[in-house]
Amino acid sequence: MPESVLRRVLSRLRPAPIATPAALRTFLEERAALIAQKCAIDYCRGKTGLASHALFTEKTFLDALEVCRWEAFAAVLGDLVILAEAALRPHAPEERERLCAALIELNGSVLASLPAPPHRAQGWDDVTEAFALRLRAAAAGRPQQALDVADHSAKRLFETLPIHASYRELDEEVVYGAVRFRMVAVNQELQRRVAAADLARALLA
Repeated sequence: MPESVLRRVLSRLRPAPIATPAALRTFLEERAALIAQKCAIDYCRGKTGLASHALFTEKTFLDALEVCRWEAFAAVLGDLVILAEAALRPHAPEERERLCAALIELNGSVLASLPAPPHRAQGWDDVTEAFALRLRAAAAGRPQQALDVADHSAKRLFETLPIHASYRELDEEVVYGAVRFRMVAVNQELQRRVAAADLARALLA
């Protein structure tokens, strides 16, 4: 087996620990995109069946799908940051506010670094402000788990799906279930990979 292929296989089997803010940012950004995209596209394809091939060539639909994916991405990103706070909290018991500030900055920097979608010409200020309030409220209570936060993302995804509301109204639990399933899986991966003590120190440095 070529060495490059072996490295890729090993990286999948034994992914690097999440020990730096950059590694956390990459993880959160990639997993938020995965959840948002998979849940939106899988639902639309399943709902429209054989008509999905034609639907996915229509500009109006694709534009609406992009809105859904972006809005869901921002919601999922925030929820994953809240899960990261829960994992890091035991390693910064006296620095909770500083930890929150670092995570709020990280969340905002991810959104600010991405190309602004057409429907978000005004930016993400409303999202980042609402997220800061949610994170600080979460940090003041018990540590949040995947099922505590998943419905926030699911709601945002469901309300922006590019399928008419009357056509999807009976599918709310299907969409919520899909988001919950993927959020649990990502949180389990986060728990396995995070080097929480090292990461907390780096975020507070």
